Amino acid sequence: MATPPNDRKAIVLVSSLGAFIGGLCCLTPIAVVLFGLAGISVANDLGNTLYGDYKWHFRVAALVFLTAGLVIYFRRRGVCSLDEARRQRNRILNVALLSLFTCGSVYVFWNYVALHYWGIAAGLPWAQWDESWAIPTSVLLLAGAAAALLYWKK
Repeated sequence: MATPPNDRKAIVLVSSLGAFIGGLCCLTPIAVVLFGLAGISVANDLGNTLYGDYKWHFRVAALVFLTAGLVIYFRRRGVCSLDEARRQRNRILNVALLSLFTCGSVYVFWNYVALHYWGIAAGLPWAQWDESWAIPTSVLLLAGAAAALLYWKK
């Protein structure tokens, strides 16, 4: 039995929102500059602090969101008890791994490609960091996630 498109959309949505939360450490300095709330040097210092000292806090928040999203996803699909979870453990494991892989793939693209070049365009001095690895890596990861989502069955 093939997976309904709504299941794929839910997994992509939860994974993408988790990746967005994980990348807030790099989005914040860009938003501060674009909204005119601070200058480039203050935003760069904020970005160095958020990414340097707190990046794992953002990543953990993304994993907590992803976990909560998967719990809601399964509860809406009738997995509400431990007995039902035991019966569907393969499906739960497959969906969880697929969501984690998709979230990581979107996170690499969002944080190391989109936000990096968006920050450079906003005037932040992020061009000094070599992110040449990020584009081919994110293309491979996103292609793998898309292929896994397309070929995933219940």
